[in-house]
Amino acid sequence: MGRWGHRLFEGDHDIDIACDLGETLKGKPLRLSRMVHETDILAPQEALTFYQTDEYKPILEQDVADVRAQLDSGLGDCFFEKVLAQAKQNTFNGPYRIIIAGALMMRAGAKIKPNHIQYLRGLVPKIHCNHRFALPVFDQGFREPGRVQFLNALNNYAAGAPRDFQAPSCFTCGRSEVDLGFAPKRCSRCRGAWYCSQKCQKAQWANHKPACIPPEKKFMLNV
Repeated sequence: MGRWGHRLFEGDHDIDIACDLGETLKGKPLRLSRMVHETDILAPQEALTFYQTDEYKPILEQDVADVRAQLDSGLGDCFFEKVLAQAKQNTFNGPYRIIIAGALMMRAGAKIKPNHIQYLRGLVPKIHCNHRFALPVFDQGFREPGRVQFLNALNNYAAGAPRDFQAPSCFTCGRSEVDLGFAPKRCSRCRGAWYCSQKCQKAQWANHKPACIPPEKKFMLNV
């Protein structure tokens, strides 16, 4: 399929990595992908509808709390170190797997060592980033809105406060309602991007313009 959005977990590549990372610690499965299932538009329609209901909210909150408890029991450090070690064996995809591992730990609100935070921050510039549409086979790593979303989450992260990567976030600075005190506004034309201010919207226009297509004029889901 490829990508249906420009941010973290808005593409099957990210979802696949999240599912795979749950099996990193042999004999101690981590149900990491449960925290990001609602971003997967390839899920059955019945599931997608359920994810939008008030009934699902406490279930998701409990899933997040359960993963946080697992990671904070001491498994979090082991998990991150194991992903780092695996990345040395897989130099092509390994670095981005580390990014997704860090994002999942932040999604859970788990404790992350300061040196691991620093490692993630230093890794971001080394990850390939596409600013516009790319064929799925070449679309590895970040899109720019996902990159700034990740960096903002990392720079403002506090253990015990899960970061919701599905919440609307500014495509230029990465900030969401939890950072701003108000929700970013959707692009009125394409309805597929968010901005916290006109300044941020203007700054990203050159990259956003090719993808700024009204929903009724789109002919494919991939972005």
